[in-house]
Amino acid sequence: MSSLTQLRTYATMNPTAIPDSIRLCHSATSVTIHDKFPKGLYHALVLPLVRPPLRATQLASLRALFTTLPRAQAETVLNDLRRDAQEATRLIQEDMVRTQGFKWDVLAGFHALPSVEHLHLHLVSSEFLGEYFKKKKHNNSFHPRMGFFLPLDEVLRWFDADIEPSWFASKAKMESKDYAPILKADMLCPHCDAVYKTMPKLKLHLAEVFAELKDKNKNDAPRKTGGAPQAVKGFQSDDQDVPSTAQATAVSDTPNASARSQQGCDTQDGPGSGNRLKRKHEESPERSKDVSAPESTPAKKQQVKAAGSSSP
Repeated sequence: MSSLTQLRTYATMNPTAIPDSIRLCHSATSVTIHDKFPKGLYHALVLPLVRPPLRATQLASLRALFTTLPRAQAETVLNDLRRDAQEATRLIQEDMVRTQGFKWDVLAGFHALPSVEHLHLHLVSSEFLGEYFKKKKHNNSFHPRMGFFLPLDEVLRWFDADIEPSWFASKAKMESKDYAPILKADMLCPHCDAVYKTMPKLKLHLAEVFAELKDKNKNDAPRKTGGAPQAVKGFQSDDQDVPSTAQATAVSDTPNASARSQQGCDTQDGPGSGNRLKRKHEESPERSKDVSAPESTPAKKQQVKAAGSSSP
């Protein structure tokens, strides 16, 4: 299948026909798959299913959703994605605890200018230490404050009653001139916004930040045996890439067996949305703390080259 239409193919299939190595979970309205080119240790895509009355053309992208569906119906599609992203995030964070001993934020959001067809919500872990986090455009397209990565909760706020219809209409156009320059802007750390000239230096910094986070969690963890691992708040990110295989949460390089066996995306813990992008109808987000590179885990080594993805 063409890499450009790969996601649409999965969205039209019976989710149970998608191999467990690709599918994380699914519901009556969506299927969540592992990103083929993970930008974080965990990276998944939540795809709305093409089912009547929805057509593939209406779900081609966020822009298509806004311009071809009534506003209320478009909002329903996004709320369904949010619900299912919450379940996918829960599965991801269970695997984090199993492999790393603690859980950290998972960012849920869309790329303003996606590189493949079919609406998809990205769920990406906020340490940004994925195997395919290699280029400037990867960093700039997933950075949580530069503007190319649109957090799901922020997009849902565009539907608030106090938002001017004309402003919503202008945002719904998703014009390339508003977003494309972001990919060529200076490369900023997704945690502290420090400027980095090369990817090797940025990746070294990200690894150090994650190491600090792990150390902090280790020091803060319950001393008694059997104490519950602590959830760690503290970073954010953003991304984009070339055609290959979407606002949601990310999945692990290699989800555990119990996670893969899940067949329903029910509402549970909400996806970590990380820092919010500054918009005229909301306050600027708090900055989160950086992190450092995790040790290799069986989960990471088994990372599947799953179906769809933003791009390598």
